[in-house]
Amino acid sequence: MFCILCVYHTVKCFLLGSHIPSSSADLESDDFQKETRKCFQKMIQIKNNRFLVVDEEVLKFKERNKEQCKADDCRFNIQQYKNNDISKANGIAVILSVTSPCKQTYMVCCKNGDQGVSAKPLEQPLPDQIRCSKHEAVFFMEVIPGTSQYRFKSSLRTSSYLSFEAGPDAELIKLVLREVPQDVVDENTIMRLQAC
Repeated sequence: MFCILCVYHTVKCFLLGSHIPSSSADLESDDFQKETRKCFQKMIQIKNNRFLVVDEEVLKFKERNKEQCKADDCRFNIQQYKNNDISKANGIAVILSVTSPCKQTYMVCCKNGDQGVSAKPLEQPLPDQIRCSKHEAVFFMEVIPGTSQYRFKSSLRTSSYLSFEAGPDAELIKLVLREVPQDVVDENTIMRLQAC
């Protein structure tokens, strides 16, 4: 059983570009370890040419033209983390952060106690290591097979994905967490990553 487990984990690491553990102790670790050379900047887009932005600590989707897309408030840093938990084979662990026009940096986080999402001010650099298997700011970035689209699954609420939802004002489309049944792809969770 151990040999099969090692082979499975090695293949998973090769496909996801993850760390191959050097000992069985590493295999049991479910910590998240920062990938120092795997951080990239992208704009997160949904249908109708709307891009995710941070606006006064609120995460929402706004229509943007080419010139407006040059602003920092829609350029998300996607920092990858290694995770040795084989049960989380779908996706790459990431933390999303963005800088507002007032130069404050925020992390995308699950809100405590509800299905909301918040822009949490980042007072210090992203952590090098997170010593738990679930974290408010860690999401698993999953590619939709056969497409160049993604969805982001919460590590804290394991059946929930980042999603978009219309607000009371027709112009307001906000970022929320949506519970999605296993093996179902909800179109409101599908996002594109665009070059900045």
